Amino acid sequence: MQLNKSTDYAIRIILYLSKQDDLVTSEQIAKNTATDQNFIMRVLRRLKKAGIVEIVRGKDGGYRLFKDPTEISLFEVFNAMEPTMNINQCLDDKHNCSLKAYDTCPVRSFYLKFQEGFEHILKGVSIHDLKTRPIDELLKS
Repeated sequence: MQLNKSTDYAIRIILYLSKQDDLVTSEQIAKNTATDQNFIMRVLRRLKKAGIVEIVRGKDGGYRLFKDPTEISLFEVFNAMEPTMNINQCLDDKHNCSLKAYDTCPVRSFYLKFQEGFEHILKGVSIHDLKTRPIDELLKS
């Protein structure tokens, strides 16, 4: 499993915005996250749609977080950016099980427990936590 590039940059953009006291432009975000401005615009539109980022239009417009960084979990960001959160398609739908053993498959049972643990960690880590807590502490959540 590998995260989309857009998810990685979404987290970086949100972290950057969480450190700002005022509106910032897409140019400022691009410069400070070393990301292409066009790519940033696509990510920001998805984050706005998810209710994470606010876009203020006009001459003095820009971007800012719509929510407090303590209220934005990594799970919410991943969910906004990834086409699916499941680590295997057999977790998506009963019909995706090639063995027709949806309810009895030990591999699916393992994937399900792994998925639950993965989501538990993501739900327990906020953007604020990423800025303020040691990584080892975050993984104990």
